[in-house]
Amino acid sequence: MTMAERPVKPYFESKAGKEAAAKKSSALNTACQWAVDNQAGWSLALLALIHGYDAVVANNASPFVHLQHQISGDAEGRFERGCRDVYYVLYWVVAFTLIRITVINKALEPLARWGGVSSSRKVTRFGEQGWLVVYYVISNAVGMYVMSTQPHWLNTRHFWIDYPEGHRQMTALMKSYYLVQMGFWFQQIFVLLIEERRKDFVVMATHHVVTCNLMGWSLYMNYTRIGNAILCCMDFSDIFLSGTKCLRYLKLEKTSVVSFVVFIFTWIYTRHYLYMKIMYSIYSESLTYLPVDNWDPENGSYYTRNVLFNFSILLGILQLLIIYWFALVLRIVYRVIFLSNLEDSRSDSESDGDDDEDKRSLKEKKTE
Repeated sequence: MTMAERPVKPYFESKAGKEAAAKKSSALNTACQWAVDNQAGWSLALLALIHGYDAVVANNASPFVHLQHQISGDAEGRFERGCRDVYYVLYWVVAFTLIRITVINKALEPLARWGGVSSSRKVTRFGEQGWLVVYYVISNAVGMYVMSTQPHWLNTRHFWIDYPEGHRQMTALMKSYYLVQMGFWFQQIFVLLIEERRKDFVVMATHHVVTCNLMGWSLYMNYTRIGNAILCCMDFSDIFLSGTKCLRYLKLEKTSVVSFVVFIFTWIYTRHYLYMKIMYSIYSESLTYLPVDNWDPENGSYYTRNVLFNFSILLGILQLLIIYWFALVLRIVYRVIFLSNLEDSRSDSESDGDDDEDKRSLKEKKTE
């Protein structure tokens, strides 16, 4: 075979290509690991840079720090949504990175050690779940307060009454609450990638992506009242879910069982009953208060059957994920009743790892 006839391997299949790809992969892994190990450092530096820019250059008007798109001449100082809202969301992605790692390292992990948690992996897990308890308590309280100041408080008809004009105009509290929540959920995608993988990683990733999509589109199409209601439904039961895990790490078994029972009832009521009431409102009540097709983007109206159908698909996916998790909850209930074992079905590998670590620690102590 002549040189001209000899097949030439593509560069990426050659030895040189593979070595170059390996170097790039190694460099990327190193950079990612550095970002994980130095979360507090780089997030604090970015926040300092943003606030310095806001004070010195932007004259306290930076879109990263301050709400944008205030309605000119509005007596109540209300806001609309707009493209510069992206900066505010990005700011909170960085801010939550700093807040989360600081609360975990400086408060929750020391609390776990003080409470007698010896395994380093369990200390880490306690910190992660404890942070979620802190966040969900605050976000649910703020979300419920926001809803109580709005017409849709315990009244799903106001998801549609006065749409779009009354919906596109948001109070500063409503808009900041919504954008901060978006920042949290985008930051949760980063958290999911850096935490130890669990069995339901794909399910959790799907949940986070769907949630971010729903929040983004609901803001853009002026359906924030529905978004506020759904967020409140989701956040409340998560307080008791993460709280139960923290109590188990502290070996407060009786208290954790009580918390778990409360969690089951709140989960069923908020994530199934109330959630389905919201979906029913989308399918039924909307037709009562709005024309079949009301597509008028210039005036903020995005109500059509196709839009509702697309939202319903995303909300349906979310409900399927919730049903999947509830099946795992029922599995835990079975274990508690028949096996006296309250254990998160998603974290079997984690528990095994903790047991192995505890055994190694015990052997080391005996050797000493």
